[in-house]
Amino acid sequence: MTRTIRRTRAALFVLAGLALLAASSVVMVSEGEQAVITRFGAPLSVVNRFRPEGAVPTSGAGAVLKLPFVDRVIWVARGLQGVSLGDQKVHTSDAQVLLVDTDVTYRIIDPVRLVSSLGSGDKVKDQIGAILPSLLEEKLSQRPAGVIAQPGSGGGGRQILSALDAKLRTYGVQVVDLRIGRVVLPEGGQKLAFARMEDRHNRQAWEIQDGSAQDARQIVAEGDATAAGILQKSAGQDPEFYDYFASLRNYAANFGDPARKGAATIVIPPDSDYLKHFNGK
Repeated sequence: MTRTIRRTRAALFVLAGLALLAASSVVMVSEGEQAVITRFGAPLSVVNRFRPEGAVPTSGAGAVLKLPFVDRVIWVARGLQGVSLGDQKVHTSDAQVLLVDTDVTYRIIDPVRLVSSLGSGDKVKDQIGAILPSLLEEKLSQRPAGVIAQPGSGGGGRQILSALDAKLRTYGVQVVDLRIGRVVLPEGGQKLAFARMEDRHNRQAWEIQDGSAQDARQIVAEGDATAAGILQKSAGQDPEFYDYFASLRNYAANFGDPARKGAATIVIPPDSDYLKHFNGK
C-alpha cells in the first residue's frame, strides 16, 4: 500500500514537471506585440514582426515554441507609440527664449536591432528625451520667435523630424510624426516682450504725431503762400480793395483775438486813413 502511494506521488511529480516544462515551452504573442526570442543572449528569431503596408509577414501572432530555461522572450510594441517633451528652452535668432512642447510619434521597425542596442523598447523614450532637446535648439535657433510660433515652425518641424529619425534608425526605430505644440515665453521673457511692444507702440505713435504736425505746417505754409499771392495780385488790380482788406486783417490781429482783449490800444484822429473804411468813406 505504501509502495503504491509512493509510486503515485512520483508519477504526479513527473506529470507536474512535464506540465511546467510544456508551459515554459509555449509563448502566446498578441497582435499588438513583437516578440524577440534570444538564446544565450543572442537574438534567434522575431515573432509577429512589423512589416510595411503591402509586405507579406514572415510570421504572425499566436502560440510559439521555445526551449525552456534556454530561450528568453523580449516583448516589443508593434504599433505606433508616442512621447511628449514639454518646456524645452530654445534660443531664437532674434534673441528670444521660448519654451517649446513637442510630440513625437514613432514605431519600432527593427526589434532585433533595438534589443541589441538598447535592450528593450522602454529605453526608446529615454533616447528621444536625450536627443531631441539639442535638435530643437539646433534647428529652431536659426529662426525668429514669430516664425517658430507658426504652424510647422517655418520648416523647422520637418528638419527636426528628419534629423531625429536618422538618429533613431540606428536603434531600429522610425519617427513617423513630430509636432511642435505649445510655444510660449517664460515669465521673464513675457515681461520683456510686453515692454518692447509698449515701447514700439509709443515710438509709432510719436512718429505718427510728428508726421501729422509736419503735414499740418506744410499745409498752413502752402495756404499762407497762396493767400499772399492772391493778395499781391489783387493789390495790383484794385489798390482800394487791397487797402480795405489790409485794414481788416490788421484790426483782426489787434482786436479780434478774445485772448488778447484789452491788450492793445490805438490812439488816432477820426479822419485817419486807417478808419476811413470803417466810417463808410
